[in-house]
Amino acid sequence: MSRIRRMLVWLGRICHCRGFGVQSPWAYRMVRYVINEHYPYYAYADLKATYPDMGVEMRKVCELCLRLANSVRPSRVVAFGVAGEALGSYVKAGCRRADYVVVACSGSLECMRGAEMAVIAPCDGFEHVFAAFSGGAVDGSVAVLLDIGRDGRARRLWRDTVAGRQGVVTFDLYYCGLVFFDRKRYKQNYVINF
Repeated sequence: MSRIRRMLVWLGRICHCRGFGVQSPWAYRMVRYVINEHYPYYAYADLKATYPDMGVEMRKVCELCLRLANSVRPSRVVAFGVAGEALGSYVKAGCRRADYVVVACSGSLECMRGAEMAVIAPCDGFEHVFAAFSGGAVDGSVAVLLDIGRDGRARRLWRDTVAGRQGVVTFDLYYCGLVFFDRKRYKQNYVINF
């Protein structure tokens, strides 16, 4: 059933493939060469062999985080509410110098201080975690919000983020949402077939 659902999502977003309709050169490069990059990266085969039982959607998100870490080059990455070590391995493969910190759903918000990249899963308190991250975000920071359509709280956070403050560029990838912070950019939301 999951394969049929993925096909229906892909068909519903077919007019948003490969950067069609994206006017900003920065956003177009992000869509073409980071979000929808289809060429295999140097670490994909090794990581797939290390984590052979990972689901298709989670592997897509982990590979996206690898490409994001490779593009953004963060010094500190915080994963909130994300179980397992697979995501950390993917992020570290994308940027070896990144300090990767995992925080449980009941963890402290102090860990968000100085983070340039955050991966936030919907669990108890994830709205406060995103608010803490976005409050201290500098230009070039990025947040990955997982399962943006999971439930009413996740959809509301995504809707508020898209409609939120200036200097935020968002990418709706259906399985997750990317939030880039940059005061030089106009607020924009892109729906992308991922």
